[in-house]
Amino acid sequence: MNLNKTFINSLTFDGVEKTYFDDVLKGFGVRVGKSSASYIVMYRNVYGKQKKITIAKTTQIAPAQARDEAKKILALVVQGKDPASDKIEKRKEMTVADLADKFLTDRKPRIKASSFAVYSASVRSQILPAFGNRFIKELRRADVQKFYNDLVGGAYMDRRGYPADHKFVAAANHARKTLCSMYEFAIRNDWADMNPAIRLDTISTAKRMVFLDEKGFVKFGNILQIKHEREETVRSIFILLALTGCRRSEITTLKWEYVDFDNQAFRFPDTKTGAQNRPFGSAAKRYLLALKEKNGDPTEGFLFKPAVTAKMPAYFATHVKPEIGITGFCLHALRHSFASMAAALGYSDNIIAGLLGHHINTITNRYTHLTEKVVVDAANVVSEKIAELIGV
Repeated sequence: MNLNKTFINSLTFDGVEKTYFDDVLKGFGVRVGKSSASYIVMYRNVYGKQKKITIAKTTQIAPAQARDEAKKILALVVQGKDPASDKIEKRKEMTVADLADKFLTDRKPRIKASSFAVYSASVRSQILPAFGNRFIKELRRADVQKFYNDLVGGAYMDRRGYPADHKFVAAANHARKTLCSMYEFAIRNDWADMNPAIRLDTISTAKRMVFLDEKGFVKFGNILQIKHEREETVRSIFILLALTGCRRSEITTLKWEYVDFDNQAFRFPDTKTGAQNRPFGSAAKRYLLALKEKNGDPTEGFLFKPAVTAKMPAYFATHVKPEIGITGFCLHALRHSFASMAAALGYSDNIIAGLLGHHINTITNRYTHLTEKVVVDAANVVSEKIAELIGV
């Protein structure tokens, strides 16, 4: 019989599953079942074992297309291959979603919770929507290059609040690095042979060195007085960032138990670079004591309620950033500003590194050991100068 369109349309299920084979192309047939009919190919592999492979349902492709696919399958059989087994093995191959799950499980106990959250966000928001169902061995550099270019243009990004021509370079770079790390993990475990996320044409992100000078600090203080008179908690966070040079997360998650008033130091159990003792100045101490007397111990030992600190970036973007009038000004710029003020007051790189909790990897630094008192003395001078400028 000739498996043409007329014959296929005449087939009906009569209560028993039946297979009809083509007279011309040996092994090519149609299987008619209760719910559907499908094109199939029957063949024997090199070991003489009979195999069957389903091409598609008769409602999905025309008989001529099915015949062409059958010819391709039978050509592979002639070459000694086993298409049915290959198809099963293909189903067992690891997808990008499988790799992402294994990668995140491996990384979670090895990295900080904040870093894990950033990895997870890239995987969930960008990598899985683009490649989740793809097999890791089929992904090529051209696929990832296109993915990167699309990310820069705003694909898979939350565009709310951004101008139409905004380029998401930083987010694209991070997603590429995350995918690159995933593939390096796969290579180490012999799941993949190559990394398609390396040697791409990427865009470098310029380092932001925005900071406030003395006039800038005065303006910053005036803005806080006017714009945040009803937002005392937010205002307090901004002031402590300015007076201490701490990172945003270090202040928003600060607990009273970390504050050593006697020695003027924050005893951070964990920071970006691990546990750390960070000196703070006399102006910061004075402000912290007033804050403690006023607010006490509000929420499980935290200086600030998490619900309020979560809203702080929006307050900054709405009330402070537009008024300060400096392109690229952000909360982290207050840390740069603290360092800049210390430099303007004549302190060395070693002292400034001590104030910020940085490590300097130089030969000189290996033989230079600063006492906490020396750094506290510097913190006193810097914080008092900034306090004077911002009016606290």
